[in-house]
Amino acid sequence: LHPYGRFCNATKFAGEVDVFEAMETTRAQYAIDSNRLVVAGFSMGGASAWHLAVHHSGLWCAASPGAGFAETAVFARIFGEGKAPPPEWEQKLWRWYGATDYAGNLFNCPTIAYSGEIDPQKQAADIMEKAMTAEGLKLERLIGPQTAHKYHPETLKDLSLRLDALVANGKDPTPTEVRLTTYTLQYPETDWVRVEGLARHWQRADV
Repeated sequence: LHPYGRFCNATKFAGEVDVFEAMETTRAQYAIDSNRLVVAGFSMGGASAWHLAVHHSGLWCAASPGAGFAETAVFARIFGEGKAPPPEWEQKLWRWYGATDYAGNLFNCPTIAYSGEIDPQKQAADIMEKAMTAEGLKLERLIGPQTAHKYHPETLKDLSLRLDALVANGKDPTPTEVRLTTYTLQYPETDWVRVEGLARHWQRADV
C-alpha cells in the first residue's frame, strides 16, 4: 500500500488520517495478516515512516525509515545564528509529531534505518540513534556507501532480506512487556496499554 499522505506533510495531520483510511479499505479487499505489517518509506516517505513507527509502534512487525526527517528544531535549523527562537507554545507543540520525543516506543517495534553515506538527510537516523540510545535502545542502521539521496542497490537488497526475516517471524500479538511514551491523548496506546488521562498535556508521560 503506497498512501500519498495528503500532499507533502509526511503523513501528519490529514495525511495520517489518509493512511489509516487506506489501510482500512485495503483490509476490506484483501486478506491481511495484522501481525505482519511493515511501515517503510524514503525521503518524505522516510519522515512518514519515522512518524508512524514511533506514534503507532504497536501496529508494526518492523519499520524501515529511509532518510527523511524526524524532528523540527535541528532539521530546520530553527535556532541558527541570528534567528529569533519560536514562542514557547510553538516549541511545545513540536511534541505532537517529533519522532525523537517518542523514540522509546521503538522498544515495541524492530526498526532498521537506511541512510546514504553522503546524504544530508542522514541526519534523521543520526538524531534518532541518539534519542534511542538515551532510552536504552539500539537503532539498527544500514548505510549506502558513498551514496547521496537514494537507495544503494546492494544495501537495499540487504535491507529487503532483513525485513523479509522480520515479516516471516511476525509481530508477537501478546508481548509480555511493552513501553509507551506520549505527550498527548492523540497517541494514547500501544499493544495492550492505553492511557485514558494525563496529569499535564504536552509533558512526557511513560508507562
